[in-house]
Amino acid sequence: MTQKENIIHHASKMFVEQGIKAVRMDDIAQELSVSKRTLYELFHDKEELIYQSIYHHFAADRERRFQQISQIENTMEVMVANLRDMIDAAPTSGRIRRNIKRFYPSVYRRLEEEVQSKSMDDIRRWIEGCIECGYFERNIQVKFAAEVLNHSVHGMLVNTLDEERPSSELVSMMSYSLLVFIRGLCTVEGQRIIDECTTKYFDHF
Repeated sequence: MTQKENIIHHASKMFVEQGIKAVRMDDIAQELSVSKRTLYELFHDKEELIYQSIYHHFAADRERRFQQISQIENTMEVMVANLRDMIDAAPTSGRIRRNIKRFYPSVYRRLEEEVQSKSMDDIRRWIEGCIECGYFERNIQVKFAAEVLNHSVHGMLVNTLDEERPSSELVSMMSYSLLVFIRGLCTVEGQRIIDECTTKYFDHF
């Protein structure tokens, strides 16, 4: 791991645990025993370090999810397992996004463009796989369905009205809305599979 990668790795943990606004460049320099001059030489400013650190956090989270479900062969279950994990991470992910949007809007726009692009690609791939397996109706507009799923999650993550909601309530809202939409895409066989997946991953429904 290079010095830059090490800084990004540790700074991402500090930002996530302590808050985007609370962590100063001085704090990061002290934590990692490097000079502020080194930080600015590598990242130019705090906004660039925030961008690279939080992108690293989301990328690592995405890779962890993929590793966890790497042994699952059923396409529908792969999608549901990923969505379940994304929903569980929503309270933390939403807090990070809202704080960046509030204090560093230019970083937020740049970050969301990158992260949402990957999220859309993942969801589109899962939907296409479910169509190919006969779990979703073939007349589905894949791009539209992917956008609905993606924006449903994203809207709840960044909506400041949800800041005061208990985490459990936010998770339940997201779970319910996504499952209702997915069921509407299913064939008869897909309904059977989604019922099995719901029992396995969303047992409170």
